[in-house]
Parts: sequence; C-alpha cells; structure tokens
Amino acid sequence: MSKRAMLTIDGGGIRGIIPLCAIIELEKQLGKPAREVFSLFAGTSTGAIISGGLACGLSAEKMLGLYQSLASEVFRFDMLSFALDLGSFRYRNKPLADLVHRYIGDVTLNELPVDIMVSATRIADGKPWYFVRDNPANAGTTGKLRLVDCVTASAAAPTYFEPYDVPGIGVCVDGGVGIAGNPIYQACVEAFYYSPAGAYVPGDTAIVSLGTGLMSSPAMPHNLIDWVTWVVGEFQEIPASQQTELVLRHFATTATTRINPPLPYNIAMDDIAAVNELIRVGKEYASTLDWNAILAEKMTLKAKVKRD
Repeated sequence: MSKRAMLTIDGGGIRGIIPLCAIIELEKQLGKPAREVFSLFAGTSTGAIISGGLACGLSAEKMLGLYQSLASEVFRFDMLSFALDLGSFRYRNKPLADLVHRYIGDVTLNELPVDIMVSATRIADGKPWYFVRDNPANAGTTGKLRLVDCVTASAAAPTYFEPYDVPGIGVCVDGGVGIAGNPIYQACVEAFYYSPAGAYVPGDTAIVSLGTGLMSSPAMPHNLIDWVTWVVGEFQEIPASQQTELVLRHFATTATTRINPPLPYNIAMDDIAAVNELIRVGKEYASTLDWNAILAEKMTLKAKVKRD
C-alpha cells in the first residue's frame, strides 16, 4: 500500500497566514496543488477555512488572497452591535460566511473528492462536533452539510465572532473551545477508526500538523500582568502540544511532523495590522522547509518529529 498523507491546521485567526505560506511553498516545490498531495484535510477555526479551500481545489496562493480580504471585509468592529449584544462578540459572522462562500460555493462535504474533518462545539450541550464526509464506518450524519456552514461555525471564536447556526446541528462556536485547537489527534481518530477498513493505516500514513505561530510568554512571571500573560499563553499552547503528543504515543508508527514557527511578537487573531508581518515571517520560515523530505516515505519518525 502506498503511503497516504494527511494535513492538519490549527486555529489562530489571521495567523492562518503562517501555515498558508508553508503550503504555498509546498505547492511550489512539488508543482501540484495540495489536494493532490494530501488525502485528508483537518482544521479548526482558521485551519478549517484553509482546509475547506484546499479540499475544494483552491491554491494556497489564492487562499492567501482570501486572508488579505479578511482584514478589510470581516474584521470590522461594529460598535452598535457590540453594545446591543452586551459585548458578547466583536464581529458578525455573516461577512465571514459570505466571503468564504464566494470562494467555495455551496459544495457539501460529501461532494468533496478528498476527506475532510472540521471541528466545532455546539453551545446547547457543549458537544464537540467533527464534520466529515459520510462513509460506511461512521454515523453518516454530517456529509450532507454545506462546507461553508461547517467552516464558519468552526471559525466562530467566542468573544470574537457571534455563534453560527449550522442547519440540523444547532448553534455552534469554534472547535478550539476544548481540546481541538490543534486537530491532529481527532483527525487520526477519524482516519484510523472511522474510515473504511484499510483506507488509512498508521504505518502507511504521513501526517503534517501546521500551527499558526508560537506565542511568547514571560520566562519568569514577576507580577500580576506577567502571570495573566503566562497563563493565557499556556492555555493556548499546552493543549496544542498535547494533541501532538497523543498522536506520537497512540499512533507511534505514523510519520508525524509538527511545524509551528515562533512569532516575532504576540499577534492577536484579529490583528489585521500584522498581515504584512505575518506574510514576511511565514514566507521566511517556509523557505527553510524541504517538503520532499518531509513527505518522504522512508524518512524515520524520529527525524520527522518537530516538537513545539
């Protein structure tokens, strides 16, 4: 059996530019779109948007154009709405859904030619949802959903975007609420346990996990502000690292690569002023990647693992 490749992408708002730059470099080096390299895309929040676009056959370069549009069309603070909703969120979800729709249309998950997993959390009961194509090995409950609804719900980060109502599922928020900010482990569970027998085998699968940049925190907190910064940073980074560790322990024969470069400074998920800096950092780091080596079938697991 030939080795199959999976790509997972973390949440992080506008910092999705970082993994996009890595994928742009992949498509340049391999001379083909990401959809012809990876058979499964998994994403949370901004990673869900990128995964959805790539699964639809969009180039990473075109997806970067979408992210540049995010700055001007989506991250627009509406003071009136903010006040009327008692500060529950900063941005409406309709501009985001409309922008994503322009790029991917009304395609359903079942209509995609590759596998996909998009994570979200239902508000009513806190249940995590993993939107995937229907197949004989899973419950067959989400494949008929529109991709645009799934990725918009996944990107509805609390306090940033208003929750999003997914038809037939309910009102949902960002899949990163909980443990799926880095969806690598959930993607492995879907691939290895809820796909038709033999579709994905750990020893014959390569997984690339892309982060949206490592945030920095004080090396030794000395005051209340330092401690708050440290705690918030660790709440964001530790779950992401743990998901990769779970894959390394539970699926030890799977070739796993984690790529997550450090940020030059802490960049908020809606910091549209940082777009050019994110592109600079992303492209600079992407130029150091050898995608042929990363995806090589005979490369050892030890050599491929890059911890956060």
